[in-house]
Amino acid sequence: MTYDPRLLNLSIHQELVDELLALDTPEDRLSWLMEREPIHKPVSLAERTDARKVPGCLSGLWLKAELEGGRCYFSAFSESDLVNGVVSFLCDLYSDRSPEEVLEVGASLANALKIDGLLSTTRKRALSSTLAFFAHSAGSFAEPSVHTAA
Repeated sequence: MTYDPRLLNLSIHQELVDELLALDTPEDRLSWLMEREPIHKPVSLAERTDARKVPGCLSGLWLKAELEGGRCYFSAFSESDLVNGVVSFLCDLYSDRSPEEVLEVGASLANALKIDGLLSTTRKRALSSTLAFFAHSAGSFAEPSVHTAA
């Protein structure tokens, strides 16, 4: 599996990708995603409000975005171990980036890692919703010039 290293600009992101890509089978990758300890704290019980819940996700998925020091930080929680593992991994990959970087990377990083190939059709909805959430959040955090047509 190949990916464009320009999609990653921080060593922690590279380490996560290297760990995932070192695994030979889809089953091994899924197990690793479900068992790894996320870098960022999950959405707390108190934060699991209807406003943060992803509509249409069968397994219950809550997403949160924050901007600190000009950097985006994402966190998640799902009642499904599989969805929780995949989405927490994505939160770790897309966190600690500027809003502009999140918008630039978009879904290309997740697509390059072929994460959707590990998921069933219904689980792919959680992946798609998460990536859309990252883009929407980063867009709302970004400088106004990012939104203006040239």
